[in-house]
Amino acid sequence: MTDLPEDLFTLIYRRAPTEQDRARLLAVKAGLGLSPRDEMWPVLMVLDYYERAIRSSRIETLRDVERVLDELKAIPERAGPIASAEAQKAIARIIKDASEEIARTAAQKTITTADRISRRQLIVAAIVGALIAVCLAGAAAWGMYLSLEARGLCAEPPFLTGDGRVGCFIQR
Repeated sequence: MTDLPEDLFTLIYRRAPTEQDRARLLAVKAGLGLSPRDEMWPVLMVLDYYERAIRSSRIETLRDVERVLDELKAIPERAGPIASAEAQKAIARIIKDASEEIARTAAQKTITTADRISRRQLIVAAIVGALIAVCLAGAAAWGMYLSLEARGLCAEPPFLTGDGRVGCFIQR
């Protein structure tokens, strides 16, 4: 056949082309305007070969999957009560494991929440303590000032220095 490079087909497919192969490839040839010795034939034939291989593999895989599913569907019928009891045990184990995980998670969240509340209380206590300390220091400074004023250590009334501090001249 001169319309199709049959020697190339035989090299790639390792068989002679069927009438369906010829019709399919000649339709491609007509659509693309190829000659029997065109440079595109090897590429087209390899792509066609892979497309056929993938299609047949897909069909075989689907058959195998259907066969396995049929076998799996038959297992419960054969196993009967044993499978049902094992399934109930497995479900009980799953429920037990899940409830333990939920309990662990809830305990961890409780601990985390308690830690967060404790930290907040510690921060509030520190702020309140600092405010009390500042108030006491201010009261002590004011008391010291009044004491110095009452004893008359300053020869003149106190005044502000150039850098904003309180100063006084001391009597000798």
